[in-house]
Amino acid sequence: MNAIRQFNKMNKLPNHQIDVWHYFRQPLKKNFMKNKILIAFIFTFHFSPFISFAQKQLTGEKRLKAVSAKPVVFLDDTVYSNAKPYCLMKEIKVNDYHPDYSVKNLRGEELIYIKWDTKSGVMGAYMLKFNKDGKTAKLKTTEEDDLPELIVNNDLIVNNDVPEDREKNFIGSNGGSVEGTKTNNTSNSAIIVADKWITQDLMKIGSWALVNTYYQDKKLYHETDWFDKGGTKVANAKYLYEDPDIAMVLTYSDNKTTQLTVGPGKSAKTVIATYLRQNGYL
Repeated sequence: MNAIRQFNKMNKLPNHQIDVWHYFRQPLKKNFMKNKILIAFIFTFHFSPFISFAQKQLTGEKRLKAVSAKPVVFLDDTVYSNAKPYCLMKEIKVNDYHPDYSVKNLRGEELIYIKWDTKSGVMGAYMLKFNKDGKTAKLKTTEEDDLPELIVNNDLIVNNDVPEDREKNFIGSNGGSVEGTKTNNTSNSAIIVADKWITQDLMKIGSWALVNTYYQDKKLYHETDWFDKGGTKVANAKYLYEDPDIAMVLTYSDNKTTQLTVGPGKSAKTVIATYLRQNGYL
């Protein structure tokens, strides 16, 4: 700008005006540096909108490439399915380890809330809640990176809503358990836990399944799921494989964790089944 002011002073022009024609008529060698500065200024001023537009186009191409990299992509609070926006998914940081997630339709209405629940067993688990009716499901995965695929692969959102059949199928097929009413048990007969079935008075009242084994403090633990006679998962239990003294039971209808005393010589599975039956979960 000093060069421009000096030139204007010589030619009796105001500082905000530039006589480009006369300026460039001066000897090139004498004004080489001045010409260079002015050319750069004019080029930047006139062509910056085109440069900015090109950069935006490049960004758009990069974004399209990113959302097309996999069938399901989570980018900038949006879940994409086959490169098309599927739903909105906002990370909500509530601790230093596992964030919660608010899942919304493309209109911004929250349909699902996924919460990390430290009460769900020893290690914690993700609980998915459907906002429409408040039903919840404990998820098998503990990795937040799996959540976008879980939502898309189960096609939980259709026309900006969660259809009833999609919710029901998800709860029954993806490690979930539905909130339900407790049953009334008037029998005092012994409860028998066999390889799969749970019976009382020679009648089937539920079932159980071993879903995981793991080591903690160099000791082997079993994790089991428990189902009512209709097949709905009602509880999850964890206990020491050999000589268990306690069992940790999470019941899904009330999201309650209870520590049961097993005692010497007793079966952890029988203690768990008896507790579930007597308290109306089976």
